[in-house]
Formats: sequence, C-alpha cells, structure tokens
Amino acid sequence: MDLVTLAGLPSSELAPLPPGAVIAIDGPAGSGKSTTARYLANHFGLLYIDTGAMYRALTLAALRSGCDLQDGSALASLLADSRLDLVPGDGEATVRWNGLDVSSAIRTPEVEAAVSLVSSHAPVRVEMVRRQQEMGRRGGVVMEGRDIGSVVFPLATAKIFLSASLEARVQRRLRQYAQRGQELPAERIRDDLVARDKLDSEREASPLTISPDAIVIDSSAMNVRQQNEACARACRLNPTLDRTLDRDLAASRLELPWHYRLAFSVMKGLARFYGLRQVGNEGCALPRGCIVAVNHISLWDPPLVGSTFMRHRVNTLAKAELFRPRPMGTFFRWLDTIPIRRRGFDQEAFQAAAASLAAGNNLLIFPEGTRRPVGHPGPVRNGLGILVQNSGAPMQPVFIRGSYGRMPMGSTLSPLEVSYGPVVWWHGLPTLRKQLAPKEISRRIAGLCETIFKELQAESFARHPQTDFERDLGQRQIAHLEARSRKVFGHA
Repeated sequence: MDLVTLAGLPSSELAPLPPGAVIAIDGPAGSGKSTTARYLANHFGLLYIDTGAMYRALTLAALRSGCDLQDGSALASLLADSRLDLVPGDGEATVRWNGLDVSSAIRTPEVEAAVSLVSSHAPVRVEMVRRQQEMGRRGGVVMEGRDIGSVVFPLATAKIFLSASLEARVQRRLRQYAQRGQELPAERIRDDLVARDKLDSEREASPLTISPDAIVIDSSAMNVRQQNEACARACRLNPTLDRTLDRDLAASRLELPWHYRLAFSVMKGLARFYGLRQVGNEGCALPRGCIVAVNHISLWDPPLVGSTFMRHRVNTLAKAELFRPRPMGTFFRWLDTIPIRRRGFDQEAFQAAAASLAAGNNLLIFPEGTRRPVGHPGPVRNGLGILVQNSGAPMQPVFIRGSYGRMPMGSTLSPLEVSYGPVVWWHGLPTLRKQLAPKEISRRIAGLCETIFKELQAESFARHPQTDFERDLGQRQIAHLEARSRKVFGHA
C-alpha cells in the first residue's frame, strides 16, 4: 500500500507528530501490531502499552486459578481484585500480575489459544478499557489491540488498521515461537489464527472492526522495516491534514454576508452573557465543507454552539416542525437552515445538505436526531453515515455541556462548555466500501461518533466533575423517556 498516494502528500512534507500524541493500532492476531507499536514508541518517543499482554495476563491467571473461561462476571471479578502492571522496556514490556513477572508465561500456545475467549466477555472489556483509558489519557502513548481506535481511544491522533494475509501471519507466528525456543506445526498455528479471527470479529463486545477513520495498511508483502516505516508515515497524515486548515479568521469574516456577521455577533454576545467556555478549536480552524456533528441536550444548543463558529457559511439541518409558524420559518431560512422530516428518509433534505457541503459550506447537524438525557449521549442515527458516504466530508465533533443549567456569568449547577474534538478524516471508507453494505458502514460511522461524544464528555467531567444537578436531571429525563415509551409502545 502506497501511503504517499493515499495521502496525496510527499513524505518529505509530512507534519511532525504533535506532543502528547496517541497512536492506536488495531488488527488481527499475527499482523505485526506489537512489533510495529514498539517501533513507533521508540521512533516517536512515546510509551508503548501492550493491551494484548493485559488480556493474556488475565487469561493466564484464569487458567492457573481454574476460573471458568466462559464466565465473564467471574473473570471480571478476578481482574478487579488484582493488580496488573506494565513496565516499559527495550523489548517486550514486563508484565506483572500481583507483583509477579509473567512476561514469559503469557506467551505460551495455551494462553494464545484461550485469550480471544477471555477478551470476548463484555464485563472484562469494560474493566480493561477503563484501565487502558486511564493510562492513555495522559497522552504520549502507542496502544495496540482489537478495538483501540473504535472504543478505547476514539480521539487518537493516528489510527492504523494493520492487516496481513493468513499465510503471512502464520509465517510470522512460526518465527516468533522459534525465537522463543518453541516449535509448533504450521497447521496448528493456522487453525488457531482462523479460530481467533472468527471469535474476534463476531464477538458481541467490541468486535475487531476497521474504524471508518483508520488508515488501512496491508503488510502481507512488506518486511518488518517496510511495515514500520509505512506506519510511521501514516501516523503523520492527520497532523499534515490538520496543518492545511484555514486559520485566517479575519479573512474569513470578510467573506461572510452581513446577516452572518450579525447572527454570529448576537450569538457570541449570548454566549459571553452566560459565561460559555470553549475548549479546543483554537483559531476557529474549521475546514470548509465540514460536517459539524454536535450532541443535543437542549433548545439552546444551536445558538450556543454557533457562537463558537465565527467563520464560513453554515447550513443547519433542523426538524421540519420548527418551520411551520411562518415567521420562524422565514427566520430559519434566512440563516440557511435546511428543514428535515424526522420520520423516514428525507431525500430532499439530504440532497440539499450534500449540495451545501460540495459548495464549501459547513453543515451543522445534531446526529442523535432529538434531545438526549443530560450525561447520556447517543445513540447516533444513520443519517450521519449517509451524509459522510455521499459527500466524503470530514467531521468536526463538538460536545456541548451545561445548556440546561445556564446562568448569567456562569453556573455552578452545570458548567457551560463547548468542546471541540480533532477533525475526523475518513481514511477507512474505501476499504469498508469493498467489504460492507452502505447501511453497515453508516452504523459504524454512527457508533464512532457516539463513542467520540462519550469520550469528549469524559474529558469534560475530568476537568469539571459531573454535578449533582446534572446527574439528577439526567436520571429524571431517562425516567421520562421510559414512561413515554411504555405509554406509546407498551414497554420501555
């Protein structure tokens, strides 16, 4: 795979990796993830976190203790009651389980054959993901596994899906075992890899998937050096694309029609009155033709989020019901709002949205489709995936918090904050189009967006812990939704 062709950029002009970068590498067993992850950690001066070793350590402990590998709750309890440490080294990380070095013991065929079953249990993955996110949120890490880019670090600086043919992976496994002084028949390794591929891809909890924004690299015909160098260049693609973003705020304002400048000024004054704090997006660096995807908790979300734009024309998808009173409909159309029917597929609205993006405008959408309980973002509907597939437009994820508890000059009930995540570039779409139906691709795009919302919320809670007001309000809203569902459908 020629990454230079994929990026449209010569290697010599690739931007450097930013400080505190997070690199996520996913792929099937035997694809060389660990080897490349260690190389990238050394190459960029980052910390390597071997997630596979974490699952192997739990598998080893379960085998030694006689814990039922089919019992996810028992395995999660075993993990919760134990201390699992990774100590970085020049080669493979030293793995300690309750202080005991198990680095060699976890690399046996017995552990290798059982680890996919252990890692398939949702309770196990929840606890492992929590530990991995704690390690990685400090930044400056390389992590590899099966769901790092899609679940653990949805905001990673670089996401790589490293694949290879089955035969190439068999040969790599043979060499790995030989280096450890172990000899296994090639047929056994092949059977184990096929079984692991099936289990990893079909498990209910965080299956092995290609994240829509991952750079896919097939290393079947590459040697180790070529694979490592290709992945090192891939890590610099997003920073390079981010460098192309237009940061000239003054020039972009001059291009705006007068009514946009007026609307943006009014919204900015409203945000200042309520003490809104903006996180990320320094310089308002939105690329032209970008889908701005925002979570939705209150009717105040559009003007408060809009106060952070201040550049480029913006079309907004809004429910058609808002346009029925003529004065309001005229006002929304004056602001280039596109009405959309929420029942069924509104082809006319999606065509107008795609035309807006093609013209270089930004498109503001609330992909959840309706207001959600505070503190509980998602689910995201498939409309976002339809727009992405039809337009190929990058996505700017935005998370708003506190629009319910707003007070003049700021509120202690719920901090008013608009958080920008990194721009999402859809590198993985060409590969997904070859493998999946459009509806499944839309589902994956929706799932990634929902995970991003949850991560942006987690980062906001880390800055300002969730308040009692937010927690109680969210629970009341959930109870209201459940009651309404029972009334309409007869169940929650």
